[in-house]
Amino acid sequence: MANSLVFGVVLALWIQYVSPASFEYVNQAKWYDDYSQCSFKRQSPIELNTNESKISYDLPKLYFNNYQMLYPQKVVVENNGHTANINLPKVDVESLFGKSLLNQILPQIYGGPLHADRFIAESVHFHWGSKDTHGSEHVIDSTRHTMEMHILHRNSKYDTVEVARENPDGLAVTAVIFQAHEDNYDFSGLNSVIERLDMVENYNTTTEIESFFILDNLITGLDSDSYFTYEGSLTTPPCSESVTWVVFTDILPMSHFQMKKFHKLRDEHNTVLQNNYRSLQAKGSRVVTLRKHAVKK
Repeated sequence: MANSLVFGVVLALWIQYVSPASFEYVNQAKWYDDYSQCSFKRQSPIELNTNESKISYDLPKLYFNNYQMLYPQKVVVENNGHTANINLPKVDVESLFGKSLLNQILPQIYGGPLHADRFIAESVHFHWGSKDTHGSEHVIDSTRHTMEMHILHRNSKYDTVEVARENPDGLAVTAVIFQAHEDNYDFSGLNSVIERLDMVENYNTTTEIESFFILDNLITGLDSDSYFTYEGSLTTPPCSESVTWVVFTDILPMSHFQMKKFHKLRDEHNTVLQNNYRSLQAKGSRVVTLRKHAVKK
């Protein structure tokens, strides 16, 4: 009896921590049973309202460092059944020059709500709906937009994402929101990714971005000076409450044709991968800060 109980506990922990990808968007209520943090009070996404936010003209801007770096290794796009995920390769110089130099040369963000900490870019993924009228995870001033792109960053004081997500200051996610338009204006920054989506239509398939990949291209033209920020969580299990969110107010345009490429992806059940966004979570007593440009007189 005791052995069975121990085995059950070990199995539950193994499922939660070793295989965190076992979840479905159609049954988000089950997340609360399988992943305890999903029911905690610092969860994401939330609704962001200008008139309910703390307006700040003094919060420093967010800085993007080395975002123009050409990745020397091929960048892999993966259909993991939940999204199109881009794992950013690590530059193999740590053995030659040490960890401190490695952290200096990789694409990273600092400033703003992150203060002096440096956060290294680790991966990129996307959330979208069944139609272009919805799909973003965060709702801004009562509007849910077509798609939301997340760039996941790891605090450089922690060696891995797995370690970082166990700490309240471990991760930072920048959220860029897109709106599809009738005029079929292609957002060129996404082209290197969208051109490869045909190769990962099926679940558990991967492909390489053949052209040189520059992270800065994904945020081409973005006004990064204005943003919402708050303390939250990962929006997928295990819902770790370790994320400082930076959600830019600038909505980038894209075309319906570009969105059709995302709508062709299929999940592990061979059904169309869509509505891969989490339902809104309670803000509770958390403070949401909206950084705005200082008006020069």
